[in-house]
Amino acid sequence: MMIYLDNGTIARPSSHLINQMQPFLKRHWHSLTAPYLKGKEPFISIERSIGDLRAFVGAHPKDLFHFTPSGSAAISAVYHSVYFDHIVQSGKNHILTTATEEAPIHLLGKHFEKLGLYQKVVPLNENGQMTRKALEEAISPKTALVSLSWANGLTGVTHPIWELSEVCRERGILFHVDASHVLGKLYFKFEELPIDFLTFDGPTLHGPKGSGGVFIRRGVDFTPIIPEGMEGADLNTPALIGLGIAIEELSESFDHLCMEGARLRDKLEEGIKLALPEVEILYKEGERLPNTTAMIFPNVHSELLAFHLREQGVLVSFGGGQKQKLEHLTGSKCALSFSLSRETTEEEIDQALGIIVACAKKCQTFSQGVGI
Repeated sequence: MMIYLDNGTIARPSSHLINQMQPFLKRHWHSLTAPYLKGKEPFISIERSIGDLRAFVGAHPKDLFHFTPSGSAAISAVYHSVYFDHIVQSGKNHILTTATEEAPIHLLGKHFEKLGLYQKVVPLNENGQMTRKALEEAISPKTALVSLSWANGLTGVTHPIWELSEVCRERGILFHVDASHVLGKLYFKFEELPIDFLTFDGPTLHGPKGSGGVFIRRGVDFTPIIPEGMEGADLNTPALIGLGIAIEELSESFDHLCMEGARLRDKLEEGIKLALPEVEILYKEGERLPNTTAMIFPNVHSELLAFHLREQGVLVSFGGGQKQKLEHLTGSKCALSFSLSRETTEEEIDQALGIIVACAKKCQTFSQGVGI
């Protein structure tokens, strides 16, 4: 038995998606730039996948879409383009972000500091959000870009993107938003939001590894890292097709995840709180994703609890890797993240509840006297 509650890190591709990718691995493997029919056959499917992506995010027909091998690569493409197309040209070299961002944004900021860029962290409110006031106070005449994730994949906290985008538009500042954790969970139209760059990671959306992308608002300069004309023959066609299928499935499961996912998330929180009153549910009063929760289990080290849960078949997260550790986000060594998907069932939540409570009590016994 395995109960997977780490969908904020990566979500399983469907069997249908995998099957639909197979022909592009077995039969349509030829170069897209080849001067014969076999190289041209995938183009209809490629255009359909890109069309599905455009429709799903609500992009304007003239908005540019750039396919990338990951969400990190999409963010990297944005930073490189902003640096060379905007910062070098204007002399404005300040970027604003938050302390809770995932690795790509912070690492890219540090990388470009070597080239004269300055990245500043905007403080968050008690609900873990960047507010309009905080952003306005952080902006300087040198600010070129505001870059942040719409939602945090570990805590589920979402930022007031409409308000923040209005500030950027009023001040003439470029705005980059990573939507990896909100696609399929929050409704929006890219065309209606004053966002300049919208990035996402395919595997977070039940898509295949090796997929991601960035939408660029029409009229905004964008130069890809690999010069145009050099990447077409190397397009990862199977991954792009799989991403298109994942988007179709996200659209079909949107209402289910928003309603049923939220109900099961709440059931998990209430069940744990009932059995373990000392547990703290983080950011419960703020704006959160419908499928994600983070909790602090007092006197229980998160890594120890996660280990015991794993031994019982329940997979959860305390961060790390591409994400910051929850310890850094919450200030507690006792925090765990639980993220559900459209595949999560009520039976799984019922089973997980019993296992989580039992393991937490067991770990509390182990931790007595350790001083956690």
